[in-house]
Amino acid sequence: MAADTVILRRGQTCDTLSIILKGAFRLFAVDEAGNETTTWLVFENTLITEPASFLTRQPSRYYLQALEHSEITTIHYDQLHALYQKIPGFESFGRKLMEEILVGTMCRATSLLLDTPQERYNRLLQQPRFLQRVPLKHLASFIGITPSSLSRLRRRMQT
Repeated sequence: MAADTVILRRGQTCDTLSIILKGAFRLFAVDEAGNETTTWLVFENTLITEPASFLTRQPSRYYLQALEHSEITTIHYDQLHALYQKIPGFESFGRKLMEEILVGTMCRATSLLLDTPQERYNRLLQQPRFLQRVPLKHLASFIGITPSSLSRLRRRMQT
């Protein structure tokens, strides 16, 4: 799929769990003023879904968008649940995947509450693919600051 392709829109129910074979995606929300907040950035060999919508079968409040040319393989909610019934132990595998997503979400929430923007940016620096593949406006949103604040932070670090 092409860069900027949106595979889930606000108001749709997330029916799929996908593995990224190639590319990068972001999960983001849009507020009433039209401001976007990126909440999740994911790359190859990672699962992508909107977990709350996928698990509760409720309409999503988020968008899922490819950041670059991407390839995914997808399993539908009903197919996944059929596998849970058919293959003993597969349900445990699915539970572990969702636990991993939950832990990642909690760590991110804790970071936004307790870490400084500098600390959050320093963590991004440890993962070069973020800086190489994600536009700065999305990185700024992901670490909870404005693009201009990110520019100032980056300038301070270069001096």
